[in-house]
Amino acid sequence: MRKRWEVAPSTIDAVRLAKKYDLNPLIVQLLINRKVEESDFFTFFDSEKSNLHSPQLLPDIEKAQERINKAIKEKEKIFLFGDYDVDGLTSLVIFYDYIKKKNVDFSFYIPHRIKEGFGLNKEALKKIKEEGASLVISFDCGTNAYEEIRFAKKLGIDIIVVDHHKPKDGQTPSYAFINPKRIDGKYPFEYLSSAGVTFKLVQVLEGKEREDLLDLVALSIVCDVVPVVGENRVLLKEGLRCLKNSFRFSIDALCEVSGIKKENIDVFHLGYILGPRINASGRVNTARDALEMFIAEDFPSAKRYALGLEKYNNLRRDIETAVLREAEEFAGGNLEDNYVLVLYKEGWHHGVLGIVASRLVEKYYRPSFVIGFNEGLGKGSARSIERFNLMEALGYCEDYLFAYGGHKKAAGIEIFYNDVEKFKEKLNEIAQKILKSSDLIPAINIDLEIGFKEISFSLVEGIEKMRPFGEANPIPLFLTRNVNIKHPPKKINSGLCSVWLTKDNLTYEGIFSVRDDFSNIFKYGKSFDIVYRLEKNSYYNSIRLFIRDVRLHQL
Repeated sequence: MRKRWEVAPSTIDAVRLAKKYDLNPLIVQLLINRKVEESDFFTFFDSEKSNLHSPQLLPDIEKAQERINKAIKEKEKIFLFGDYDVDGLTSLVIFYDYIKKKNVDFSFYIPHRIKEGFGLNKEALKKIKEEGASLVISFDCGTNAYEEIRFAKKLGIDIIVVDHHKPKDGQTPSYAFINPKRIDGKYPFEYLSSAGVTFKLVQVLEGKEREDLLDLVALSIVCDVVPVVGENRVLLKEGLRCLKNSFRFSIDALCEVSGIKKENIDVFHLGYILGPRINASGRVNTARDALEMFIAEDFPSAKRYALGLEKYNNLRRDIETAVLREAEEFAGGNLEDNYVLVLYKEGWHHGVLGIVASRLVEKYYRPSFVIGFNEGLGKGSARSIERFNLMEALGYCEDYLFAYGGHKKAAGIEIFYNDVEKFKEKLNEIAQKILKSSDLIPAINIDLEIGFKEISFSLVEGIEKMRPFGEANPIPLFLTRNVNIKHPPKKINSGLCSVWLTKDNLTYEGIFSVRDDFSNIFKYGKSFDIVYRLEKNSYYNSIRLFIRDVRLHQL
């Protein structure tokens, strides 16, 4: 699919600020593009632990501390209720690390994705009450579960919500509501993952730093795709360091089963290798297996569960492929008339709908809803494009929905079959008011247009200091126009091609993925515009360009 190139505007402030702080002006422009304030330039690079905010600033955290301490002192039965994804599971494991040392009766409850759906539910609360619990701590869920929390109150259960989802209204009726997005809250940073919030709660409960838990926080930050800015930069950077030296049997087992070296772990491995395996059991069966792997007390046990997750991941791929194939067949005849894809079928497996929605966005670049129905009730997942806020759009469609929740780019819904076509019509009506046809062409967001003369080791080193990359801090991309070929492309291994490019009397090696198949463009043109990221080739102590897109140069 042809992509729209969006080059960020350069600012005159970049040169002035570069002189003021003795920085490369291109690096300063990259910071400006990421909306980093001048006062935060050096903390962005340093990402020191001293830049973390006090956990005491989180709303209700001291109230939660008092209630948890009371429950421990009075030997109450406590249930730890967590979501079935990586963020929910890591939140449970972080809190487990604290509570397992206490002489208290506690149990886990993770809802079954297919049978129960997301978050607190009344049937689960009934079971929890039958087991004698008087306190439930919900992790990565509960923010908008007003009805369920009121039901728990009637049962005599106090609920502490530890979450990061955006509240639809104000205060929940929970005993304590720890959420950096609280409308009445004063916490300086709203983008913590649920595991990040749980980490802060454990710090308050134990009265110490607990840096050994940051490996779990790093997993949650990457896999829940929260913005890698502010505190999250610090938590992720320190968490990656912790992961490489992790003492956890679960991390060792996951790395061995997935074939990666623990000392090489980076953001990519968390998001595309470890994360999908952790999520797999909750998608096709129960997330309890992933939890058991994390809390295993020896390596053989952890590896046994990790091997099980590998099997679940393979099964998830098979189910995903089958659902995606059918969804693409439905989508093919709907593109011209629909800015938003709403695809549904009886029996589609709920565990893969979010992944399928993501694949549809990648292929068609339209907000995509994928809904699986079972006896008239549908559960669906949605993924979106940059300029379409799912939660805002769903707010206008409440009349057609049984339930919904999520974020700007990812959401979940429940809907009755009789309402789905009306819902589809309403969504597209909203989208046609918000989106232009050009918004449905995928964009490559380019940081700067530069010449080869501006490429230097100091620029590459400055970019390396901007790590870790992720949501809201993408890998910088550059555009250079009117580049010529010195040597034509050739395959250098099973996955990569190499091409030598020249401009300004300078020559650099460009590499690109075989899947991108730029060879034909390079073979039949003379002059090109290229979009690329910079990387250091340590073996040859040189700089090379990793090419993301190519066009023939237009005179």
